[in-house]
Amino acid sequence: MEHFFIGYRLANLIIPGDPEQLTINTPAGSWELMRDIKFNDNKAAILDEGMTAETYSIEFTGNYTVSRAAAMDAAADELIPLCLAASYLTALSVAPKRSLPSSQALLVTVGPHFPRPRSMGSGFPITDDTIEFAGFLEAFVRAYSGPGAVEKVRLVAHHFLDALAFWSLEDLVLSTTTILEIIAATAKSLAGPGTVTSKFEQRMAFAATRFNLPPLPSDFRNMRNDLVHEGTLSGTRFTGKDATACGVAAAEALDWIDQYFFSALQLGSAPSPRFARESFRGVNSFSL
Repeated sequence: MEHFFIGYRLANLIIPGDPEQLTINTPAGSWELMRDIKFNDNKAAILDEGMTAETYSIEFTGNYTVSRAAAMDAAADELIPLCLAASYLTALSVAPKRSLPSSQALLVTVGPHFPRPRSMGSGFPITDDTIEFAGFLEAFVRAYSGPGAVEKVRLVAHHFLDALAFWSLEDLVLSTTTILEIIAATAKSLAGPGTVTSKFEQRMAFAATRFNLPPLPSDFRNMRNDLVHEGTLSGTRFTGKDATACGVAAAEALDWIDQYFFSALQLGSAPSPRFARESFRGVNSFSL
């Protein structure tokens, strides 16, 4: 039996508890996350200075008996869902930057399906527990090619990062709306002919019913309708609201999305809301 090794340096990964090493078990085998020697300085650059920086390396040692290329491809195929999962769980843009010197698979360029390294502030980590984070990461990768494909999770994860890299409340709301439209379209296709209409509200109601979730909060739906139909976050349906109230409505929708995807991807119960406590105070709005 022969062995192979692949490894890359990751940008912007901040794991709860800052462990020196963390093992992630996936269908292909075990990935080792190793803290960078300059971790403390690079973490500060990410959180305090709005930079992107390398924080961990990710390594995989595998075995093969027939085809090394096939075995390496099977492992390398997990790198995209690993990065998407870490990005979703932390709300930071996690992506490989370069190969480790001893890696037998070299990274020439980062493909379009990986998150784009960019400054995301301090993120919105969904858990502060190292072991829980690892469990969510493993479950996400296991679900990626099954329920994840049904739910278009790769597309959703990228829009999720776009939403949280917003320039204004309007950007935040529109990107969040795109995620909800994807969920609504999935619900309509799974419901079957004649089960739900093309109305957004009915499709979202079916999406919630699929997993015994509460309905999408009406404040966001009304604010979304005002923005799409009237060009303002607060119009006929979501009347008299200021930027703070609009930010709270967006936060509640993002928390609902967490509940949905934790159920849809079989990640277990979603932890406590990570957005509702954050009202996005001080965020610019150009329509109010």
